[in-house]
Amino acid sequence: MPAFFLDPRTSIVVLMGVSLILSITMNMIRLKRKTYPGFSLWTAGTTVATIAFLFLPLRNIISDIFSIVLSNILEVFTALLFLEGTRRFLGKEVRVLFVASVLVVYAIFQSFFTLVADKPDLRIIILSFLVAVLFGLTALELLLDVQSDFPFSHRLTGSLFAALSVFMFIHGIIACLFPPSQSMLFPGIFPSLTFILCTFLGVGWTAGFIMLNSEKMESELKQAQSRLQRMATTDFLTGIANNRLFLERGDSEIQRARRYKSSFSILMIDLDYFKNFNDNYGHAIGDKVLVAFVDICRNNLRDFDFFGRLGGEEFAVLLPHTDLDEGKRLAERLCSVIAQSDIEAEDKILRITVSIGVSQLLPGDDRIDDVLKRADDAMYDAKRKGRNQAAVFMI
Repeated sequence: MPAFFLDPRTSIVVLMGVSLILSITMNMIRLKRKTYPGFSLWTAGTTVATIAFLFLPLRNIISDIFSIVLSNILEVFTALLFLEGTRRFLGKEVRVLFVASVLVVYAIFQSFFTLVADKPDLRIIILSFLVAVLFGLTALELLLDVQSDFPFSHRLTGSLFAALSVFMFIHGIIACLFPPSQSMLFPGIFPSLTFILCTFLGVGWTAGFIMLNSEKMESELKQAQSRLQRMATTDFLTGIANNRLFLERGDSEIQRARRYKSSFSILMIDLDYFKNFNDNYGHAIGDKVLVAFVDICRNNLRDFDFFGRLGGEEFAVLLPHTDLDEGKRLAERLCSVIAQSDIEAEDKILRITVSIGVSQLLPGDDRIDDVLKRADDAMYDAKRKGRNQAAVFMI
């Protein structure tokens, strides 16, 4: 049965058409959507490949300078653009000198063994190994630096480059063992396989490029949403929960305490005479005092306690599974630790005291505001009694 070979010129025309469509698609994405560093080099590589394929079927019709020398140089340039585009996408620098050096050396080789000493077998061997190395390096960049946010597109695109790299290595080895007597434009199993693989893998890694770009955009969008969520629920100065998040968490803790019939208490904390710090030392030092105070509290609260800033110098702590007596003991310990702590602010050593109100969840409480109101009343009672102490709201 006769062997089935594709007509090389027809295959090249098909490959050129596919490459042209891919180039147009990537250029449209680059112009219409957000793309990341490296995508432009991938797009340029696809466009350069289209131009290279344009010259191939014109061999023996136009000058060998274009149909052989320039065409093969452009193929190598395509592989270099894919490699450097991948490196750039991964946050690495583009190696302009490396690209220029490879192109210059290869151009000299290609020109000599085409225009001076015509050696089609040597041209095929060198081109196969060089492209195999460049595609192999591209595969390694993608497979060894897989980003956790989008591993599938990394592995898919890297695997496609690895597949063509392996094929080109095999092609080069066979060309060494059985030197071809004719060019790639004559029917044969390897020219046919080369054109088929280039077509399918070209479509595959172009899809991979687009996936990498899209998934990176989606990852950045998720990170931006996460940052916005943190900004909406976190106090910008101290890094603890703001009023909104504290109240939401408080209502959830009330529901949990009701469900499991557990105790639940709250501390309302106010820094004594804090206005004096701002008036005497300035708001910058006042802010440092607040940050230091928060650090002291964090180091002395339990892992399951929830700390938040309600505004200004007012703070509150949710105490799950804690009755009124336990809450009072914790409040008194906080008062003592805070009063004995030195706070460094620029060249000053400062000390602060706090007044703390303690209240617990009662059967009629439906919202956290009910418990907070009683803790707030107890905190003002502590201030009336001389500050630097804890007071309990008694029914």
